Amino acid sequence: MLFKKIKNNQYFYFFFKLLLLGFIVFVLDFSIGSILRYYYFKQEVGRDARATYAIEKTYADILIFGSSRAYHQYIPTIFEEKTKQSCYNTGSPGVFLLHSYAVLKAVLKRYTPKLIVLDINSGDLGVERESYDALSFLMPYYAHHKEIRPIVDLKDAFERIKNTSSIYPFNSQIFMIAGGNLEYFKKRNIDIKGYKPLNRIWNESIKTRDSNPYPLDTTKVDILKYFIRDCKRAGIKLVIVFSPMYFNYTKTEYSVTIAKQIANEEHICFFDFTNDTFFIKHPVLFDDPTHLNNDGAMLFTNKIVDSISRCVH
Repeated sequence: MLFKKIKNNQYFYFFFKLLLLGFIVFVLDFSIGSILRYYYFKQEVGRDARATYAIEKTYADILIFGSSRAYHQYIPTIFEEKTKQSCYNTGSPGVFLLHSYAVLKAVLKRYTPKLIVLDINSGDLGVERESYDALSFLMPYYAHHKEIRPIVDLKDAFERIKNTSSIYPFNSQIFMIAGGNLEYFKKRNIDIKGYKPLNRIWNESIKTRDSNPYPLDTTKVDILKYFIRDCKRAGIKLVIVFSPMYFNYTKTEYSVTIAKQIANEEHICFFDFTNDTFFIKHPVLFDDPTHLNNDGAMLFTNKIVDSISRCVH
C-alpha cells in the first residue's frame, strides 16, 4: 500500500529509486571492498605483504627506507651480523621519499627504532608526478592509519572523498592481490627480511650523466626536513645515503646536493657514493646501471655498515 502511494507520486518515487540505488551501490561497494581487503591482508609475500609488515608488524632495531635501490642493495642480515641488532628493509620498487615518510609515521606510531637508513634517489626532490602517484600503494592503510593520511592526501585534492569508498583503496591493486594469493607467485617473491637479491651482471660501458640544477618540489624538500625532524624528536640515529649507480656524473646529482646540504645543516651523517671508484670501475657488481647485483650489494652493505659505525655514536 505504501509502495503504491509512493509510486503514484512521481516526486517521491524518483527519490525512492535514488535512495534504493544509493543503498545498492553502498552494499556492493562495502561487500566487494571487504573481500579485496581480506585478500590484500592475507598476502604473505610480495610488495603488499612487505608494506604491511613494515607499517604494522616490524619491531626491528634498524630500518632501511627507500625505493627499489634500497630493496635490492641493503642486506639486513649483514647489518645484524655486524651490529648485533635486528634489521628490516622497508624499501620497495616504484616508491620514493613521500612514501618513505608515510611509512616512517606509521612506524613511529608503534615503536622507536634505534637506527634508520634513508636511501635517496636521483631526482628525489625534483618536480615530477610519479612519486605522488606512488602514494596509491598506501591506500589500503588509509582507513586505519590516521597518521599517514596527510601524506597520502598529497596525491590528489579529492583523496579524502575517494577513500570513503571501500573499493577505491584497492582498485589499482587487484592484480597484485590476485598474484599475492597464488602459490606460484608466493614462491617467486620470497625476500630476505625485505631484501631481494638481483643476479645479473652488467656488461655495457658506463654512460655520463650531467646534473644541472632543476626546479625543486618544495613539498618534497619539506618532507625530507620532516623526516629528519621526526627522527631527531624520537631520538633515532639517522643516516642518509646516495648508494652507488653505474654512471659517471659530471658533478653531484642536484637532489643529492640539496639533500646533503640539509643533512649537513641538521648534523646528519650523509654518505654520497656518486662516482665512487670502487663501484664504477667494476660493472660486474651491477645488475643494471641503477642497481647493484647481489655481489655488489654484499660489498656495499659491508661498506656502509662500517661507515655508519664510524659516524654514528
